[in-house]
Amino acid sequence: MRKLGADKAIDYRNEQFEDLVEDIDLVFDLIGGDTQDRSWAVLKPGGVLVSTLQKPDPDEAERRGVRATNYMAEPSGAQLAEIARLLETGKVTVVIDSIFPLQDVGKAHEHMEHEHVHGKVVLQVAGEIARSRQ
Repeated sequence: MRKLGADKAIDYRNEQFEDLVEDIDLVFDLIGGDTQDRSWAVLKPGGVLVSTLQKPDPDEAERRGVRATNYMAEPSGAQLAEIARLLETGKVTVVIDSIFPLQDVGKAHEHMEHEHVHGKVVLQVAGEIARSRQ
């Protein structure tokens, strides 16, 4: 993560993030459940909790003096074209964890459910996948 620009990396298997950070402006929750519940404690007053999964509890947000919302991406051709341009110019780097042939979609899903994935899991539909942008 430090290679990608993170100031601090936390080993979630051995460390609790709420014991290591505080006064955070923004928590972008991609996990939900217990992780979202524990995220309230690290926000500073006026901070924001954004979840891509479950809507955070508005009553909890009010009690803690923070804002909470959920976010769901909507497809946009213009945004996808911009992302493609950023990838092509090398301004955005994609880390690939693993590549599975399409017929092994079940194995790919199992891998994502039961392993800690470090990057994207790719389903190969046909042809070769260039791994040069890792």
